[in-house]
Amino acid sequence: MSKRPFTARFPRFPENGDEVFIRGKLQDDARSFSVNFCLPRPPQTMQHESPPYIAYHFKTIYDEGGNSRVVHNWKNVRWQEEQVGDNHWHIDRSKTFRVIFRLHEDSIKMFVDCVDHPPDYQFQLQLPLDQIDSLELWDDVETVEEISFRYDNRNSY
Repeated sequence: MSKRPFTARFPRFPENGDEVFIRGKLQDDARSFSVNFCLPRPPQTMQHESPPYIAYHFKTIYDEGGNSRVVHNWKNVRWQEEQVGDNHWHIDRSKTFRVIFRLHEDSIKMFVDCVDHPPDYQFQLQLPLDQIDSLELWDDVETVEEISFRYDNRNSY
């Protein structure tokens, strides 16, 4: 069974332009790592179960021999069709990683280290951005050093 080591609740529902910054360290022998943007769990769902609604599942899989890939997916009770691509964001599992997810009404963009370059990955949202209430980090995480929720105050009055 996969380990589900970390859950963070959004202080408020996200809006267009908001960001999530994550800094952490994977286990040196990590096989997989996922960041999940989750919608509220129905009351009958057990905490250790995978949430039934995940707006964005960003997963990195490390295979034997040093090969790795990134999987993008979402879940509406059942997992939907995966999009698989090359892992060019985090090769050396012994190093701390820093990623920023910028949230948009129609997509989530992922940046490595900073946002002053084109996104490293992008995923089209199929579930409403403003219903995401938590972030879950799954699998081979050694430490979570920081998670920051950065809100685009230009949306406020």
